[in-house]
Amino acid sequence: ATIGEQTFSGSEIEGLKAQHPFYDKQVPVILGDHVTTEAGTGAVHTAPAHGQEDYAVGLKYNLPVECPVDGRGVFFEDTKLLGGQFIFKANASVIEILENANTLVKYEPLEHSYPHCWRHKAPVIFRATPQWFISMQQNGLRDKVNVEIPKVEWIPDWGKKRIELMVGNRPDWCISRQRFWGVPITLFVHKQTGELHPNTKELFATISAKIEQGGIEAWFESDITDFLGDEAGDYDKTTDTLDVWFDSGVSHYAVLKAREGLSDVADLYLEGSDQHRGWFQSSLISSCAITGKAPYKQVLTHGFTVDKDGKKMSKSVGNVMSPQKVINNLGADI
Repeated sequence: ATIGEQTFSGSEIEGLKAQHPFYDKQVPVILGDHVTTEAGTGAVHTAPAHGQEDYAVGLKYNLPVECPVDGRGVFFEDTKLLGGQFIFKANASVIEILENANTLVKYEPLEHSYPHCWRHKAPVIFRATPQWFISMQQNGLRDKVNVEIPKVEWIPDWGKKRIELMVGNRPDWCISRQRFWGVPITLFVHKQTGELHPNTKELFATISAKIEQGGIEAWFESDITDFLGDEAGDYDKTTDTLDVWFDSGVSHYAVLKAREGLSDVADLYLEGSDQHRGWFQSSLISSCAITGKAPYKQVLTHGFTVDKDGKKMSKSVGNVMSPQKVINNLGADI
């Protein structure tokens, strides 16, 4: 029998189950505002562990957040049919699996927009992984920041609206990174419950003294028993490092609080417009979390040196000019 064409809204099939094309399971039909007919058919697959919109709609429908891909971009060995394969090389395997299952109607090359690393220009994927966050809602942090923004003089004045929009729309601040360098996040997490050690605050004092003496490597080189003794077997020592914007974002506390004779609030922060996302914002959030007020009285945003096409000069793009060469040719007064 042939099924004729029928037009209907997506909401009419919400909750129905669709058979997976090669796994022995069914998946629910769900609705998402991020899906449009302008950029496709209006029907997309959803992987809550591999995209921000997918994650959000997955939470709405209480879908499991399962990530079958490791940090190298390789499917975990226990991933049925695809284990051990690099994600992009697995595309050919997926086509073959679909053909063998007799569930492939058609495939052809298609040119479309795809996310790439801004620095390396290589294609990337998104993975949901456990991270540490600063909540923008807890203790009314977002509200505190919004109250402080108008108290600051923003130069030019459009900086005020820019920072307001960024703070108003931003998610919780992910402060953890999986890198081999940087300031360590010095926490001990219970292996069974996932809870922090009950003496975390007291341990901070011990750890900071050790780092002050031996540098940040003291954290990575120390054994967990050095801090927890007999409890060591019950806990994992975190290996994550802090977001670099947290480092610079607490400079107001490290400088103004640590130096006698300085005011608690800086007179001026000066940087480019990209720092509304970076230093200006991280400083504002951290200061409001610690003291309840902005860390600066004024914020001045300067422009960028641009190329002949009006684009910002960038080493990664390759449109930069050596300042020393310009000075040698035109003099230091340029």
